[in-house]
Amino acid sequence: MEKATNGKDYSQRASFGTLLDKDKLLKSIFRISTSLTAPSNVNEILTRILDEVVDTIGFDMGIIRLLDETKKYLETKVVKNYGPEEIKIAFSVALSLDEHDCISTKVAKSGQPIAIEDAATDARITETDRMLTKIYNQGSIVCAPLKIGDDVIGTIAAWCKEETKFFPEEISLFLTFANQMSIIIQNTWLFETNAEKIRQLMTLQEAVSEINISRVLDNRILDILNKSALKIAKADKVLVYFLDIEKDRCLVTDGGKVFIEEKNTYDDKIGKSILKEAIDKDKIIVRRELSDDHVVTVCVYPGYSSEIAFPFHIKNKFTGALYLAKRSGSYSQGQINILDVLVKNAVTSYDNAIMHSMLSLEAKTLKTEVEKLKEREDILLGFHNILGKSKKMLGLFHVVEEVAAHNTNILIQGESGTGKELIARAIHKQSDRNAKPFVDVNCAAIPGTLLESELFGYEAGAFTDARKRKIGLLEYANGGTLLLDEVGDMGIHLQVKFMRMLENGYIRRLGGTDNIPVDVRFIFSTNKDLVKMVNEGSFREDLFYRISVVPIMIPPLRERGDDIILLARFYVEEFNKKFGKKVKGLSKDAELVFKAYQWPGNVRELKNIIERVMIIQSIGNIIMPENLPGEIKTTQQQKQFKIDIDDFISLLSEGVDYTAVTQKIITEIKEKILENALEISGGNKTMAAKHLSISRYKLIREQKKIGRQMN
Repeated sequence: MEKATNGKDYSQRASFGTLLDKDKLLKSIFRISTSLTAPSNVNEILTRILDEVVDTIGFDMGIIRLLDETKKYLETKVVKNYGPEEIKIAFSVALSLDEHDCISTKVAKSGQPIAIEDAATDARITETDRMLTKIYNQGSIVCAPLKIGDDVIGTIAAWCKEETKFFPEEISLFLTFANQMSIIIQNTWLFETNAEKIRQLMTLQEAVSEINISRVLDNRILDILNKSALKIAKADKVLVYFLDIEKDRCLVTDGGKVFIEEKNTYDDKIGKSILKEAIDKDKIIVRRELSDDHVVTVCVYPGYSSEIAFPFHIKNKFTGALYLAKRSGSYSQGQINILDVLVKNAVTSYDNAIMHSMLSLEAKTLKTEVEKLKEREDILLGFHNILGKSKKMLGLFHVVEEVAAHNTNILIQGESGTGKELIARAIHKQSDRNAKPFVDVNCAAIPGTLLESELFGYEAGAFTDARKRKIGLLEYANGGTLLLDEVGDMGIHLQVKFMRMLENGYIRRLGGTDNIPVDVRFIFSTNKDLVKMVNEGSFREDLFYRISVVPIMIPPLRERGDDIILLARFYVEEFNKKFGKKVKGLSKDAELVFKAYQWPGNVRELKNIIERVMIIQSIGNIIMPENLPGEIKTTQQQKQFKIDIDDFISLLSEGVDYTAVTQKIITEIKEKILENALEISGGNKTMAAKHLSISRYKLIREQKKIGRQMN
């Protein structure tokens, strides 16, 4: 063991009693050992160890560093009583055993402890030590290896403000403590590593499953790749760079928005990074870049000490790389292998999506002009998952586009099942807040007292079960959009508090005193008559005017005649995919039934009926009227055969011509029946006659007879 010789005589310790007490060390080892039975991770164990060294044993500061998987770098894991600047340096610098000359690297390489009794004058303290922390300018230091047998896994260093003499037996005790701690660290690390590998593999499995079902060239595969890579690597930053070789354009995303620019826009930045190196060499690049002052710098994201890039190539059309960066820590070989599998699966899925797209384009060219025209006719003129091409819906879409750009409060009104939440989501997606959260709260589904805590949050101890602080939905939605569905069911007490929040722009958690500013775009929806509720006193008038700056009324389905069959066909296709069926659509008769029905449950009811028909009924290639529920067929029959007698009978005081009136009623009924049959058969008289169980000639005769009688 190395020992300081500064010429001073320490027959008695000047400012301390015995620093390293055997009983204290044994008790510390026992306390830390018993904590292994409780769920913990390596960092928690390291923190407890360092707390024992500093607080219990009697040092003033401490630090534990562990070797990374390559055994080439010492990485800071925990510190005790370091200042903010020292903490920043400690965690941003990984000490290279080959390049850095300092106390910790000497101990890690030699496996022997170093005790320094006078840090201000000891020659073994280097400039690197003094750069890392000011503790090397005074006091006494002991740095010991953390070892399993002869294998060094890291170092533990502790510092006293006062100069202290370390006796051999004390150093021996400290080494015994360090060795025992090494075993505990190793065992915890093994448990954590196994759990981490399982977590990484489960993340990979979930990502690959989602990626492989995608057959569309959109950003879905890219989103899955970004999120999964961050989780597997526990990285802080992600960036994906695609280069379109033919068009010389690049696509870049950092896990948020996607940017498509000319290649030269990113040449300066990408060209100097490991992204370019990985693409050019077509291999995985892992690198730490150290400046002259040993502070880690990263080309893409300065200040992130560990970076890795995975190259990929897609059908000779695109090339690029996935890039990850961390502020501290390294990438294990297991992580690298799993990330490599993830990237390869993403590339395969893009290949498949491109092939699928090409096949789809070829299939479309084989369609007849009639089929193409029908496709154009059936194009959904809505957006953001809202279907509709009726005039009222087109007007509604225009309103959504207009109001989305503003932060004005919006009140969406409409019957149940009309799609109020979809309209709210469309407004959010069209707005400049679309990258922030969209939070929806159903006021009718949450009791009043619970709704208040859900919206505003609470502090620990605010009420009996409030064991810890909870962030409210208003605070969580900061920067985004909050939909308060069924706002008419909000209690009067909560209306008052909500009104105050709208006026002041801040909230207070339950049990708290801090004013927390919130920046939220509010959308409200209800199927109730709020004006009536204001008059009755069950809804505050001032709140009503606050929330209804821009009122939007969603038309019921019965007023969207052009959309009923469009929606029905869409849901038939949706449930074809879900249930593995091959139903082509509705017959003409079935469509007439759908058009005649009033749809009190609106779009939700229509969807449920289609689902019920396709689950329960044994249907062929097309849905017939007999496949439909009785309640909607009854309505259609009533509508077809309902006769308004007032159209035929004049006032009784004026008298009634019985023969003329009854003959007119019969003629009207016959005309309706013939018109209906011809409409169902598409104007084909033979088919219409067959539908009525009469001959084609009788149908023609009846038409002529009716024409003469009507004239």
